[in-house]
Amino acid sequence: MKRTALKIGYIGTNFHGFQRQPDLRTVEEELIYHLRKLDYIDDLKKSRFRIAGRTDAGVHSLGNVISFQSEKEVRVNEINNSLPDDIQILAKAPVRFGFKPRYAEMRQYRYLLFRDDLDIDKLNEVADVFKGTHNFTNFTKRFQKTTTRTIADIKINQPTLEDYHKRDFPNLHEPLTPIFVDIYGESFLWNMVRKMMRVFVDVATGKMEIEEVNKLLNPPEGAPRANIKVLEPDYLILMNIEYDGVKFQYDQYACERFTRDLTDSLCDLQKKYAIRESMIKSLKDLKGN
Repeated sequence: MKRTALKIGYIGTNFHGFQRQPDLRTVEEELIYHLRKLDYIDDLKKSRFRIAGRTDAGVHSLGNVISFQSEKEVRVNEINNSLPDDIQILAKAPVRFGFKPRYAEMRQYRYLLFRDDLDIDKLNEVADVFKGTHNFTNFTKRFQKTTTRTIADIKINQPTLEDYHKRDFPNLHEPLTPIFVDIYGESFLWNMVRKMMRVFVDVATGKMEIEEVNKLLNPPEGAPRANIKVLEPDYLILMNIEYDGVKFQYDQYACERFTRDLTDSLCDLQKKYAIRESMIKSLKDLKGN
């Protein structure tokens, strides 16, 4: 029996989150079904099937991780040929039998902000406040034993069209250019990143002062929990998860295949966009007559 960790890429749009749920399509359910179908696993307890994290409905991934034990040699592209296009295995690594993907050395989340009214300087100012170790009890929906977490780094970046789009997809319609907010930490609370992003936006649009952010972090014991509304899950990507001593080997063909699938779906979205844009223009012309 060998234990293997797999790095999973998926588009979360058509999933009800990662975790298995009765009668709903989830990433975990799809993975288990196809691993069983290909005889990699049978009984989940015997195979010690484990996951790194449970992303919400609509959240995407390039780096979520699962692990399991199997007598069969894991072949990435055999699994990918069975999986639907919106889930693909991107990399694998041999791991020790006691490996638990939940306990990571570093996680990276990226949130994309599609707004043109954000003050970049204020976004960086908020980032500096969040860095370090804090009590994030106001930034989760669940009561947990400990709500102390450490943010190792936050990077704000707004790519140009040249950097972000035209170089790789010259034939596509000109897109909106988002602001990337990359957040790095060992672990995160449920909804923590999306609640953080609400605060980023509120400060960057002048709805909240930096002093208020400091009050949301490390609240006094017994203080009522603040009501921070989460931003949409659709613009959140789990970019990567890293482990001490574990080196993932990315499969070149698998990555190219997933890139093709993403490009094809992007072209379809661009066509849908063009149709709606044409209809809007026609309606404006009709109103003008």
